[in-house]
Amino acid sequence: MERIKFSILITLFVLSGMVCTLAQPKQKFWVESFEIDQFDMTAKNEAYKKIDGNGSLYAIIKVTSNAPDDDLKAYNFNFGNMNSKLEMHDGELWVYVQRNAKMVTISRSGFETVNKYDLKTTIEEGRTYTMRLTTQPKKVYTQMVLFKVNPADCNAVISVKAETPDAQEEMLGIVDASGMKARNLPFGSYTYKVMAENYYQSEGRFTLNDDAQTHEETVRLRARFSEITLTVNSDADIYVNNERKGRRTWKGPLNAGVYQVECRQMNHNASVQTIQVEENKPQSFSLEAPKPITGSLSVISQPLGATIYVDNQEYGQTPRNLKDLLIGMHSLKLTHAGYEDQTVQVEVKENNLTEANIEMSLLPQHPNEQEFTVNGVKFKMIKVEAGTFQMGSTSGDSDEKPVHSVTLTHDYYMGETEVTQELWQAVMGNNPSNFKGSNLPVETVSYQDVEKFLTKLNKLTGKNFRFPTEAEWEYAAKGGNKSQGYTYAGSNTIGDVAWYWDNSDRKTHPVAQKQPNELGLYDMSGNVWEWCYDWKGSYPSGAQTDPTGASSGSSRVGRGGSWNLDAAGCRAANRDSSTPSYRYDNLGFRLAL
Repeated sequence: MERIKFSILITLFVLSGMVCTLAQPKQKFWVESFEIDQFDMTAKNEAYKKIDGNGSLYAIIKVTSNAPDDDLKAYNFNFGNMNSKLEMHDGELWVYVQRNAKMVTISRSGFETVNKYDLKTTIEEGRTYTMRLTTQPKKVYTQMVLFKVNPADCNAVISVKAETPDAQEEMLGIVDASGMKARNLPFGSYTYKVMAENYYQSEGRFTLNDDAQTHEETVRLRARFSEITLTVNSDADIYVNNERKGRRTWKGPLNAGVYQVECRQMNHNASVQTIQVEENKPQSFSLEAPKPITGSLSVISQPLGATIYVDNQEYGQTPRNLKDLLIGMHSLKLTHAGYEDQTVQVEVKENNLTEANIEMSLLPQHPNEQEFTVNGVKFKMIKVEAGTFQMGSTSGDSDEKPVHSVTLTHDYYMGETEVTQELWQAVMGNNPSNFKGSNLPVETVSYQDVEKFLTKLNKLTGKNFRFPTEAEWEYAAKGGNKSQGYTYAGSNTIGDVAWYWDNSDRKTHPVAQKQPNELGLYDMSGNVWEWCYDWKGSYPSGAQTDPTGASSGSSRVGRGGSWNLDAAGCRAANRDSSTPSYRYDNLGFRLAL
Protein backbone atom coordinates (compact mmCIF):
# COMPACT_ATOMS: atom_id res chain seq x y z
CA MET A 1 0.00 0.00 0.00
CA GLU A 2 2.82 2.43 0.88
CA ARG A 3 4.50 1.64 -2.44
CA ILE A 4 1.26 2.43 -4.31
CA LYS A 5 0.87 5.74 -2.47
CA PHE A 6 4.46 6.61 -3.31
CA SER A 7 3.85 5.90 -7.02
CA ILE A 8 0.76 8.07 -7.00
CA LEU A 9 2.70 10.90 -5.41
CA ILE A 10 5.47 10.62 -8.00
CA THR A 11 2.90 10.68 -10.82
CA LEU A 12 1.17 13.73 -9.39
CA PHE A 13 4.53 15.44 -8.98
CA VAL A 14 5.47 14.80 -12.64
CA LEU A 15 2.08 15.94 -13.87
CA SER A 16 2.20 19.09 -11.77
CA GLY A 17 5.67 19.78 -13.15
CA MET A 18 4.39 19.46 -16.71
CA VAL A 19 1.50 21.80 -15.94
CA CYS A 20 3.93 24.33 -14.46
CA THR A 21 6.16 24.04 -17.48
CA LEU A 22 3.32 24.68 -19.91
CA ALA A 23 1.52 27.37 -17.82
CA GLN A 24 1.90 30.97 -18.90
CA PRO A 25 2.08 33.35 -15.85
CA LYS A 26 -0.53 36.11 -15.62
CA GLN A 27 0.36 39.59 -16.79
CA LYS A 28 0.38 42.55 -14.47
CA PHE A 29 -1.00 46.04 -14.74
CA TRP A 30 -1.14 48.94 -12.29
CA VAL A 31 -2.50 52.45 -11.86
CA GLU A 32 0.21 54.78 -13.01
CA SER A 33 -1.67 57.97 -12.00
CA PHE A 34 -5.04 59.16 -10.71
CA GLU A 35 -6.02 62.79 -10.21
CA ILE A 36 -8.85 65.30 -10.47
CA ASP A 37 -9.04 67.48 -13.60
CA GLN A 38 -9.94 70.90 -12.24
CA PHE A 39 -10.82 72.27 -15.67
CA ASP A 40 -12.78 69.39 -17.18
CA MET A 41 -16.57 69.96 -16.86
CA THR A 42 -17.61 66.82 -18.77
CA ALA A 43 -19.50 65.32 -15.81
CA LYS A 44 -21.75 68.42 -15.68
CA ASN A 45 -22.15 68.73 -19.45
CA GLU A 46 -25.77 68.21 -20.49
CA ALA A 47 -24.67 65.88 -23.28
CA TYR A 48 -22.75 63.49 -21.01
CA LYS A 49 -23.97 63.91 -17.41
CA LYS A 50 -25.73 61.10 -15.54
CA ILE A 51 -27.82 61.29 -12.31
CA ASP A 52 -28.01 58.49 -9.75
CA GLY A 53 -31.09 57.34 -7.85
CA ASN A 54 -30.48 59.96 -5.18
CA GLY A 55 -30.61 62.79 -7.73
CA SER A 56 -26.86 63.38 -7.53
CA LEU A 57 -24.53 63.73 -10.51
CA TYR A 58 -22.17 60.88 -11.24
CA ALA A 59 -18.48 61.69 -11.34
CA ILE A 60 -16.50 60.57 -14.45
CA ILE A 61 -13.07 58.86 -14.40
CA LYS A 62 -11.50 59.02 -17.86
CA VAL A 63 -9.27 55.93 -18.14
CA THR A 64 -6.38 55.61 -20.66
CA SER A 65 -3.56 53.09 -21.08
CA ASN A 66 0.12 53.24 -21.96
CA ALA A 67 -0.50 50.57 -24.62
CA PRO A 68 -2.09 52.09 -27.76
CA ASP A 69 -3.86 48.85 -28.64
CA ASP A 70 -4.97 48.04 -25.10
CA ASP A 71 -8.58 46.82 -24.96
CA LEU A 72 -9.92 49.16 -22.25
CA LYS A 73 -13.38 47.54 -22.42
CA ALA A 74 -11.83 44.39 -20.94
CA TYR A 75 -11.24 46.07 -17.57
CA ASN A 76 -13.79 45.79 -14.73
CA PHE A 77 -14.12 48.45 -11.98
CA ASN A 78 -15.65 47.68 -8.55
CA PHE A 79 -16.16 50.60 -6.14
CA GLY A 80 -17.75 48.50 -3.38
CA ASN A 81 -21.24 49.84 -2.55
CA MET A 82 -20.97 52.64 -5.07
CA ASN A 83 -22.71 52.17 -8.42
CA SER A 84 -20.65 52.60 -11.61
CA LYS A 85 -21.20 52.51 -15.35
CA LEU A 86 -18.73 52.12 -18.29
CA GLU A 87 -18.75 53.89 -21.68
CA MET A 88 -16.17 54.28 -24.48
CA HIS A 89 -15.57 57.75 -25.92
CA ASP A 90 -12.91 58.33 -28.63
CA GLY A 91 -10.45 55.76 -27.29
CA GLU A 92 -11.05 56.58 -23.65
CA LEU A 93 -12.92 54.48 -21.13
CA TRP A 94 -15.31 56.65 -19.07
CA VAL A 95 -16.18 55.20 -15.70
CA TYR A 96 -19.28 56.85 -14.17
CA VAL A 97 -19.17 56.45 -10.38
CA GLN A 98 -21.28 57.72 -7.47
CA ARG A 99 -19.87 60.25 -5.09
CA ASN A 100 -18.05 59.28 -1.87
CA ALA A 101 -16.13 56.37 -3.48
CA LYS A 102 -12.61 56.06 -1.98
CA MET A 103 -11.27 52.75 -3.30
CA VAL A 104 -11.58 50.67 -6.45
CA THR A 105 -10.76 47.08 -7.40
CA ILE A 106 -9.75 46.70 -11.06
CA SER A 107 -9.72 43.28 -12.72
CA ARG A 108 -9.18 41.79 -16.16
CA SER A 109 -9.15 38.21 -17.44
CA GLY A 110 -5.61 36.82 -17.71
CA PHE A 111 -4.16 39.63 -15.52
CA GLU A 112 -3.45 39.92 -11.85
CA THR A 113 -6.18 41.96 -10.09
CA VAL A 114 -5.44 45.36 -8.55
CA ASN A 115 -7.28 45.02 -5.20
CA LYS A 116 -8.76 48.02 -3.33
CA TYR A 117 -6.64 50.67 -4.98
CA ASP A 118 -6.67 53.75 -2.70
CA LEU A 119 -7.81 56.76 -4.70
CA LYS A 120 -6.36 58.97 -1.94
CA THR A 121 -9.36 61.20 -2.23
CA THR A 122 -13.15 61.03 -1.90
CA ILE A 123 -14.97 61.13 -5.21
CA GLU A 124 -17.03 64.32 -5.48
CA GLU A 125 -20.35 64.72 -7.27
CA GLY A 126 -20.15 65.99 -10.88
CA ARG A 127 -16.34 66.13 -11.01
CA THR A 128 -14.04 64.70 -13.73
CA TYR A 129 -10.95 62.63 -12.92
CA THR A 130 -8.22 60.98 -15.04
CA MET A 131 -6.66 57.56 -14.52
CA ARG A 132 -3.63 56.20 -16.44
CA LEU A 133 -3.12 52.41 -16.50
CA THR A 134 0.20 50.77 -17.30
CA THR A 135 0.28 47.21 -18.61
CA GLN A 136 3.29 44.98 -18.22
CA PRO A 137 4.32 43.50 -21.61
CA LYS A 138 3.27 39.90 -21.84
CA LYS A 139 6.16 37.48 -21.67
CA VAL A 140 5.85 34.80 -24.31
CA TYR A 141 7.79 31.59 -23.79
CA THR A 142 9.18 30.23 -27.06
CA GLN A 143 11.16 27.25 -28.25
CA MET A 144 13.24 26.75 -31.38
CA VAL A 145 11.84 24.21 -33.83
CA LEU A 146 14.10 22.86 -36.59
CA PHE A 147 12.70 21.08 -39.64
CA LYS A 148 14.99 18.72 -41.58
CA VAL A 149 13.50 17.79 -44.95
CA ASN A 150 14.79 15.01 -47.16
CA PRO A 151 15.51 15.29 -50.07
CA ALA A 152 17.17 18.61 -49.33
CA ASP A 153 16.98 20.07 -52.84
CA CYS A 154 13.22 19.88 -53.34
CA ASN A 155 12.48 23.50 -52.29
CA ALA A 156 9.92 22.32 -49.76
CA VAL A 157 7.51 24.84 -48.20
CA ILE A 158 6.57 24.42 -44.51
CA SER A 159 3.45 25.71 -42.77
CA VAL A 160 2.36 25.35 -39.13
CA LYS A 161 -0.87 25.95 -37.24
CA ALA A 162 -1.26 26.29 -33.48
CA GLU A 163 -3.85 24.08 -31.82
CA THR A 164 -5.65 27.06 -30.26
CA PRO A 165 -9.06 28.59 -31.01
CA ASP A 166 -9.08 30.94 -34.01
CA ALA A 167 -5.42 30.09 -34.86
CA GLN A 168 -4.40 30.78 -38.46
CA GLU A 169 -2.06 28.68 -40.58
CA GLU A 170 1.39 30.32 -40.74
CA MET A 171 3.90 29.86 -43.55
CA LEU A 172 7.42 29.26 -42.22
CA GLY A 173 8.83 29.50 -45.77
CA ILE A 174 11.10 27.49 -48.04
CA VAL A 175 13.85 25.25 -46.70
CA ASP A 176 17.46 26.23 -47.40
CA ALA A 177 19.91 24.37 -49.65
CA SER A 178 20.51 21.79 -46.91
CA GLY A 179 16.77 21.13 -46.58
CA MET A 180 16.40 22.85 -43.21
CA LYS A 181 14.18 25.58 -41.80
CA ALA A 182 14.19 26.93 -38.22
CA ARG A 183 11.84 29.23 -36.31
CA ASN A 184 11.10 30.21 -32.71
CA LEU A 185 7.46 29.49 -31.84
CA PRO A 186 5.47 30.10 -28.63
CA PHE A 187 4.88 27.18 -26.29
CA GLY A 188 2.00 24.98 -27.34
CA SER A 189 0.98 22.20 -29.71
CA TYR A 190 1.09 22.56 -33.50
CA THR A 191 0.22 20.70 -36.66
CA TYR A 192 2.40 21.14 -39.73
CA LYS A 193 2.43 20.53 -43.47
CA VAL A 194 5.47 20.07 -45.73
CA MET A 195 4.75 20.59 -49.43
CA ALA A 196 7.01 20.34 -52.49
CA GLU A 197 6.37 20.14 -56.20
CA ASN A 198 6.27 16.56 -57.46
CA TYR A 199 6.20 15.16 -53.89
CA TYR A 200 3.38 13.92 -51.69
CA GLN A 201 2.41 16.30 -48.88
CA SER A 202 3.67 15.28 -45.43
CA GLU A 203 1.82 16.20 -42.22
CA GLY A 204 2.60 15.90 -38.52
CA ARG A 205 2.21 17.28 -35.02
CA PHE A 206 4.58 18.50 -32.30
CA THR A 207 4.45 20.19 -28.89
CA LEU A 208 6.81 22.89 -27.60
CA ASN A 209 7.32 23.20 -23.85
CA ASP A 210 11.07 23.50 -23.21
CA ASP A 211 12.83 26.72 -24.13
CA ALA A 212 16.23 25.21 -23.30
CA GLN A 213 16.06 22.63 -26.12
CA THR A 214 15.73 22.74 -29.91
CA HIS A 215 12.86 20.61 -31.11
CA GLU A 216 13.74 18.73 -34.33
CA GLU A 217 11.22 17.42 -36.85
CA THR A 218 12.72 15.15 -39.52
CA VAL A 219 10.49 14.83 -42.60
CA ARG A 220 11.11 12.46 -45.51
CA LEU A 221 9.04 13.32 -48.59
CA ARG A 222 7.89 10.61 -50.97
CA ALA A 223 8.35 11.45 -54.64
CA ARG A 224 5.49 11.34 -57.12
CA PHE A 225 8.01 11.24 -60.00
CA SER A 226 11.01 9.44 -61.45
CA GLU A 227 14.22 10.78 -62.97
CA ILE A 228 13.88 10.19 -66.72
CA THR A 229 16.58 10.38 -69.41
CA LEU A 230 15.53 10.83 -73.04
CA THR A 231 18.12 10.56 -75.85
CA VAL A 232 17.88 10.77 -79.64
CA ASN A 233 20.75 10.18 -82.04
CA SER A 234 20.18 13.27 -84.18
CA ASP A 235 20.09 17.06 -83.89
CA ALA A 236 16.41 16.91 -82.97
CA ASP A 237 14.34 18.75 -80.38
CA ILE A 238 12.64 16.52 -77.79
CA TYR A 239 9.02 17.27 -76.85
CA VAL A 240 7.08 15.62 -74.01
CA ASN A 241 3.30 16.08 -74.27
CA ASN A 242 3.99 18.90 -76.75
CA GLU A 243 6.36 20.73 -74.37
CA ARG A 244 9.94 21.23 -75.56
CA LYS A 245 12.46 19.70 -73.15
CA GLY A 246 15.80 19.94 -74.95
CA ARG A 247 17.88 19.01 -77.98
CA ARG A 248 19.46 15.57 -78.47
CA THR A 249 19.12 14.67 -74.78
CA TRP A 250 17.08 15.64 -71.72
CA LYS A 251 17.20 14.50 -68.11
CA GLY A 252 14.61 15.53 -65.56
CA PRO A 253 11.64 14.54 -63.41
CA LEU A 254 8.32 13.23 -64.73
CA ASN A 255 5.37 12.22 -62.61
CA ALA A 256 4.14 8.69 -62.95
CA GLY A 257 1.95 8.22 -66.02
CA VAL A 258 1.87 7.80 -69.79
CA TYR A 259 3.53 10.42 -72.02
CA GLN A 260 3.73 11.12 -75.74
CA VAL A 261 7.30 11.89 -76.79
CA GLU A 262 8.13 13.53 -80.14
CA CYS A 263 11.47 14.23 -81.82
CA ARG A 264 11.21 17.18 -84.19
CA GLN A 265 13.81 18.41 -86.66
CA MET A 266 13.58 20.89 -89.50
CA ASN A 267 12.92 19.27 -92.87
CA HIS A 268 12.36 15.90 -91.19
CA ASN A 269 9.27 13.85 -90.40
CA ALA A 270 8.82 13.86 -86.62
CA SER A 271 9.07 10.58 -84.74
CA VAL A 272 6.38 9.86 -82.12
CA GLN A 273 6.34 7.27 -79.37
CA THR A 274 4.68 6.64 -76.01
CA ILE A 275 6.52 6.01 -72.75
CA GLN A 276 5.25 4.69 -69.41
CA VAL A 277 6.79 6.36 -66.33
CA GLU A 278 6.63 4.49 -63.04
CA GLU A 279 6.77 6.24 -59.69
CA ASN A 280 10.17 6.37 -57.96
CA LYS A 281 11.93 4.31 -60.64
CA PRO A 282 14.69 6.03 -62.71
CA GLN A 283 14.35 5.15 -66.41
CA SER A 284 16.21 5.88 -69.67
CA PHE A 285 14.65 5.87 -73.15
CA SER A 286 16.41 5.86 -76.54
CA LEU A 287 14.14 7.70 -78.96
CA GLU A 288 13.66 7.13 -82.66
CA ALA A 289 15.31 9.83 -84.79
CA PRO A 290 13.18 11.89 -87.20
CA LYS A 291 13.27 10.74 -90.83
CA PRO A 292 14.84 13.22 -93.28
CA ILE A 293 12.70 14.58 -96.13
CA THR A 294 14.91 14.63 -99.22
CA GLY A 295 15.15 15.64 -102.83
CA SER A 296 17.83 15.75 -105.55
CA LEU A 297 20.02 18.47 -107.08
CA SER A 298 21.56 18.39 -110.58
CA VAL A 299 24.61 20.68 -110.97
CA ILE A 300 26.11 21.59 -114.32
CA SER A 301 28.71 24.32 -114.87
CA GLN A 302 30.26 26.05 -117.84
CA PRO A 303 33.08 25.12 -118.00
CA LEU A 304 32.71 21.66 -116.52
CA GLY A 305 35.03 20.39 -113.80
CA ALA A 306 34.06 22.96 -111.16
CA THR A 307 34.24 21.82 -107.53
CA ILE A 308 30.81 21.67 -105.89
CA TYR A 309 30.15 22.87 -102.33
CA VAL A 310 26.68 22.58 -100.78
CA ASP A 311 26.45 24.39 -97.46
CA ASN A 312 30.30 24.41 -97.37
CA GLN A 313 30.48 20.61 -97.78
CA GLU A 314 32.35 19.36 -100.86
CA TYR A 315 30.45 17.07 -103.26
CA GLY A 316 32.93 16.43 -106.08
CA GLN A 317 32.98 18.12 -109.51
CA THR A 318 30.46 19.05 -112.19
CA PRO A 319 28.51 17.60 -113.86
CA ARG A 320 26.92 15.72 -110.98
CA ASN A 321 23.54 14.69 -109.61
CA LEU A 322 23.33 14.94 -105.84
CA LYS A 323 20.75 12.71 -104.19
CA ASP A 324 19.22 12.61 -100.74
CA LEU A 325 19.71 16.28 -99.93
CA LEU A 326 17.45 17.70 -97.25
CA ILE A 327 14.59 19.76 -98.61
CA GLY A 328 14.79 23.52 -98.19
CA MET A 329 17.17 26.29 -99.18
CA HIS A 330 20.86 25.48 -99.65
CA SER A 331 23.94 27.49 -100.53
CA LEU A 332 25.52 26.12 -103.71
CA LYS A 333 29.08 27.25 -104.40
CA LEU A 334 31.23 26.38 -107.46
CA THR A 335 34.99 26.96 -107.66
CA HIS A 336 37.23 26.54 -110.68
CA ALA A 337 40.83 27.54 -111.30
CA GLY A 338 40.97 30.75 -113.32
CA TYR A 339 37.29 31.53 -112.73
CA GLU A 340 35.44 33.56 -110.16
CA ASP A 341 33.70 31.56 -107.45
CA GLN A 342 29.95 31.39 -108.02
CA THR A 343 27.50 31.10 -105.10
CA VAL A 344 23.73 30.78 -105.55
CA GLN A 345 20.79 29.77 -103.37
CA VAL A 346 18.90 26.70 -104.53
CA GLU A 347 15.75 25.12 -103.16
CA VAL A 348 15.54 21.34 -102.93
CA LYS A 349 11.98 19.99 -102.94
CA GLU A 350 10.66 16.68 -101.71
CA ASN A 351 10.98 13.87 -104.28
CA ASN A 352 11.92 16.42 -106.99
CA LEU A 353 15.08 17.04 -109.04
CA THR A 354 16.23 20.68 -108.84
CA GLU A 355 18.50 21.71 -111.73
CA ALA A 356 21.29 24.29 -111.42
CA ASN A 357 23.12 25.28 -114.63
CA ILE A 358 25.76 27.88 -113.78
CA GLU A 359 27.99 29.79 -116.16
CA MET A 360 31.24 30.86 -114.49
CA SER A 361 33.19 34.06 -115.23
CA LEU A 362 36.92 34.25 -115.87
CA LEU A 363 38.96 35.86 -113.12
CA PRO A 364 40.21 39.34 -114.01
CA GLN A 365 43.96 39.62 -114.37
CA HIS A 366 45.54 41.67 -111.59
CA PRO A 367 49.23 42.55 -111.91
CA ASN A 368 49.25 43.22 -108.16
CA GLU A 369 48.33 39.62 -107.32
CA GLN A 370 50.26 36.37 -107.41
CA GLU A 371 48.59 32.96 -107.36
CA PHE A 372 50.34 29.79 -106.23
CA THR A 373 49.38 26.11 -106.27
CA VAL A 374 50.71 23.55 -103.80
CA ASN A 375 49.65 19.91 -104.21
CA GLY A 376 46.49 21.01 -105.99
CA VAL A 377 45.58 23.77 -103.50
CA LYS A 378 45.57 27.33 -104.80
CA PHE A 379 46.16 30.46 -102.73
CA LYS A 380 46.66 34.11 -103.60
CA MET A 381 49.08 36.80 -102.40
CA ILE A 382 48.19 40.52 -102.64
CA LYS A 383 50.81 43.19 -103.30
CA VAL A 384 51.26 45.88 -100.63
CA GLU A 385 53.10 48.94 -101.92
CA ALA A 386 55.69 50.64 -99.71
CA GLY A 387 54.65 53.71 -97.76
CA THR A 388 54.48 55.59 -94.46
CA PHE A 389 51.73 55.35 -91.85
CA GLN A 390 50.94 56.14 -88.22
CA MET A 391 51.36 52.97 -86.19
CA GLY A 392 49.38 52.50 -82.94
CA SER A 393 46.32 54.18 -81.49
CA THR A 394 45.61 57.09 -79.17
CA SER A 395 42.40 55.50 -77.86
CA GLY A 396 43.49 51.91 -77.36
CA ASP A 397 45.40 50.06 -74.65
CA SER A 398 48.69 51.34 -73.26
CA ASP A 399 50.77 48.95 -75.40
CA GLU A 400 49.35 50.68 -78.53
CA LYS A 401 51.03 53.94 -77.52
CA PRO A 402 52.70 56.15 -78.43
CA VAL A 403 51.45 56.57 -81.97
CA HIS A 404 54.56 56.90 -84.12
CA SER A 405 55.47 57.22 -87.79
CA VAL A 406 56.64 54.06 -89.58
CA THR A 407 58.05 53.90 -93.10
CA LEU A 408 58.17 50.63 -95.05
CA THR A 409 60.68 51.07 -97.88
CA HIS A 410 59.93 47.92 -99.87
CA ASP A 411 56.86 46.48 -101.54
CA TYR A 412 55.78 43.08 -100.18
CA TYR A 413 52.93 40.57 -100.51
CA MET A 414 50.37 39.48 -97.92
CA GLY A 415 48.14 36.41 -98.08
CA GLU A 416 44.70 37.30 -99.41
CA THR A 417 43.26 35.19 -96.57
CA GLU A 418 44.43 33.48 -93.46
CA VAL A 419 46.10 30.14 -94.26
CA THR A 420 43.32 27.58 -94.67
CA GLN A 421 43.14 24.04 -93.39
CA GLU A 422 43.29 22.62 -96.93
CA LEU A 423 46.58 24.48 -97.61
CA TRP A 424 48.05 23.31 -94.30
CA GLN A 425 46.95 19.75 -95.12
CA ALA A 426 48.53 19.99 -98.57
CA VAL A 427 51.87 21.06 -97.06
CA MET A 428 52.00 19.20 -93.73
CA GLY A 429 49.80 16.15 -94.37
CA ASN A 430 47.75 16.71 -91.19
CA ASN A 431 45.16 19.07 -89.73
CA PRO A 432 45.59 20.19 -86.10
CA SER A 433 42.49 22.42 -86.07
CA ASN A 434 39.69 22.12 -83.54
CA PHE A 435 37.00 23.42 -85.93
CA LYS A 436 37.27 21.24 -89.03
CA GLY A 437 36.61 22.50 -92.57
CA SER A 438 38.80 22.78 -95.67
CA ASN A 439 38.06 26.47 -96.18
CA LEU A 440 38.22 27.37 -92.49
CA PRO A 441 41.39 29.04 -91.22
CA VAL A 442 43.88 26.60 -89.74
CA GLU A 443 44.17 27.10 -85.95
CA THR A 444 45.65 25.47 -82.87
CA VAL A 445 49.10 26.05 -84.40
CA SER A 446 52.05 27.47 -82.45
CA TYR A 447 54.66 29.88 -83.76
CA GLN A 448 57.06 26.92 -83.85
CA ASP A 449 54.53 24.85 -85.84
CA VAL A 450 54.28 27.65 -88.41
CA GLU A 451 58.06 27.83 -88.73
CA LYS A 452 58.05 24.15 -89.79
CA PHE A 453 55.20 24.86 -92.23
CA LEU A 454 57.14 27.74 -93.82
CA THR A 455 60.22 25.56 -94.25
CA LYS A 456 58.22 22.88 -96.13
CA LEU A 457 56.22 25.42 -98.15
CA ASN A 458 59.37 27.17 -99.36
CA LYS A 459 60.87 23.82 -100.43
CA LEU A 460 57.70 23.03 -102.39
CA THR A 461 57.49 26.45 -104.10
CA GLY A 462 61.06 27.68 -104.24
CA LYS A 463 59.84 30.97 -102.71
CA ASN A 464 60.62 32.73 -99.43
CA PHE A 465 57.26 32.80 -97.64
CA ARG A 466 57.57 34.16 -94.09
CA PHE A 467 55.80 35.74 -91.14
CA PRO A 468 54.84 39.40 -91.67
CA THR A 469 56.48 41.83 -89.28
CA GLU A 470 54.09 43.56 -86.90
CA ALA A 471 54.53 46.85 -88.82
CA GLU A 472 53.86 45.12 -92.17
CA TRP A 473 50.75 43.49 -90.69
CA GLU A 474 49.26 46.71 -89.28
CA TYR A 475 50.09 48.71 -92.43
CA ALA A 476 48.31 46.09 -94.59
CA ALA A 477 45.37 45.80 -92.18
CA LYS A 478 44.86 49.58 -92.25
CA GLY A 479 44.74 49.51 -96.07
CA GLY A 480 48.32 50.47 -96.96
CA ASN A 481 48.53 53.53 -99.19
CA LYS A 482 44.81 53.13 -99.93
CA SER A 483 43.84 53.51 -96.27
CA GLN A 484 40.53 55.18 -95.41
CA GLY A 485 41.41 55.35 -91.70
CA TYR A 486 38.97 52.66 -90.58
CA THR A 487 38.94 51.30 -87.02
CA TYR A 488 38.73 47.71 -88.25
CA ALA A 489 40.39 46.19 -91.30
CA GLY A 490 38.18 47.64 -94.05
CA SER A 491 35.31 49.29 -92.17
CA ASN A 492 34.13 51.17 -89.12
CA THR A 493 31.27 48.62 -88.86
CA ILE A 494 32.85 45.46 -87.50
CA GLY A 495 30.09 43.11 -88.64
CA ASP A 496 30.85 43.97 -92.29
CA VAL A 497 34.43 42.68 -92.13
CA ALA A 498 34.86 40.38 -89.13
CA TRP A 499 33.69 37.22 -87.38
CA TYR A 500 33.77 38.12 -83.69
CA TRP A 501 31.92 37.32 -80.44
CA ASP A 502 28.56 38.79 -81.44
CA ASN A 503 28.20 36.96 -84.78
CA SER A 504 30.59 33.98 -84.77
CA ASP A 505 28.36 31.46 -82.98
CA ARG A 506 31.50 30.62 -80.95
CA LYS A 507 33.49 29.14 -83.84
CA THR A 508 35.62 30.02 -86.87
CA HIS A 509 34.08 30.63 -90.30
CA PRO A 510 35.23 30.04 -93.89
CA VAL A 511 37.71 32.66 -95.07
CA ALA A 512 36.72 35.49 -97.43
CA GLN A 513 33.02 35.49 -96.42
CA LYS A 514 33.13 39.08 -95.15
CA GLN A 515 34.07 42.24 -97.05
CA PRO A 516 37.80 42.75 -97.81
CA ASN A 517 39.73 45.85 -96.77
CA GLU A 518 41.00 48.54 -99.12
CA LEU A 519 43.77 46.24 -100.47
CA GLY A 520 41.49 43.23 -101.01
CA LEU A 521 42.65 41.38 -97.87
CA TYR A 522 40.04 39.33 -95.97
CA ASP A 523 39.54 38.61 -92.27
CA MET A 524 42.36 40.80 -90.98
CA SER A 525 39.90 41.64 -88.21
CA GLY A 526 38.42 38.65 -86.39
CA ASN A 527 38.14 34.93 -87.23
CA VAL A 528 41.57 33.94 -85.80
CA TRP A 529 44.56 35.77 -84.32
CA GLU A 530 47.54 35.89 -86.72
CA TRP A 531 51.15 35.27 -85.67
CA CYS A 532 53.67 38.00 -86.54
CA TYR A 533 57.46 37.79 -86.66
CA ASP A 534 58.23 40.26 -83.85
CA TRP A 535 59.01 39.66 -80.22
CA LYS A 536 56.51 41.68 -78.15
CA GLY A 537 57.96 45.00 -76.91
CA SER A 538 57.01 48.63 -76.21
CA TYR A 539 56.58 51.06 -79.07
CA PRO A 540 59.32 53.70 -79.56
CA SER A 541 58.38 57.38 -79.52
CA GLY A 542 60.33 58.38 -82.62
CA ALA A 543 59.88 57.59 -86.31
CA GLN A 544 60.91 54.12 -87.48
CA THR A 545 61.99 52.62 -90.80
CA ASP A 546 61.31 48.94 -91.56
CA PRO A 547 61.07 47.97 -87.85
CA THR A 548 61.19 44.31 -86.80
CA GLY A 549 60.26 44.69 -83.13
CA ALA A 550 62.21 43.95 -79.96
CA SER A 551 65.57 42.18 -80.30
CA SER A 552 64.48 39.46 -77.87
CA GLY A 553 61.62 38.51 -75.60
CA SER A 554 59.44 35.72 -74.22
CA SER A 555 56.38 36.06 -76.50
CA ARG A 556 55.66 36.66 -80.19
CA VAL A 557 53.12 39.21 -81.38
CA GLY A 558 49.61 38.21 -82.46
CA ARG A 559 47.32 40.60 -84.35
CA GLY A 560 43.75 40.95 -85.63
CA GLY A 561 41.55 39.55 -82.85
CA SER A 562 39.40 36.45 -83.22
CA TRP A 563 35.96 34.84 -83.17
CA ASN A 564 35.87 34.83 -79.34
CA LEU A 565 36.72 38.52 -78.77
CA ASP A 566 34.55 41.62 -78.59
CA ALA A 567 34.75 44.45 -81.12
CA ALA A 568 37.52 46.30 -79.25
CA GLY A 569 39.74 43.23 -79.48
CA CYS A 570 39.42 43.16 -83.30
CA ARG A 571 40.63 46.71 -84.00
CA ALA A 572 43.43 47.01 -86.54
CA ALA A 573 45.70 48.59 -83.91
CA ASN A 574 45.08 46.05 -81.13
CA ARG A 575 48.07 43.97 -79.97
CA ASP A 576 48.46 40.63 -78.25
CA SER A 577 51.25 38.10 -77.75
CA SER A 578 51.85 34.46 -76.82
CA THR A 579 54.80 32.22 -76.12
CA PRO A 580 56.12 30.54 -79.30
CA SER A 581 54.83 27.14 -78.13
CA TYR A 582 51.28 28.33 -77.41
CA ARG A 583 48.37 26.75 -79.32
CA TYR A 584 44.65 27.55 -79.21
CA ASP A 585 41.64 27.26 -81.50
CA ASN A 586 41.51 31.06 -82.00
CA LEU A 587 45.12 31.39 -83.22
CA GLY A 588 46.31 30.97 -86.85
CA PHE A 589 48.46 32.94 -89.29
CA ARG A 590 48.75 34.72 -92.65
CA LEU A 591 51.62 34.46 -95.13
CA ALA A 592 53.95 37.27 -96.17
CA LEU A 593 56.31 37.22 -99.17
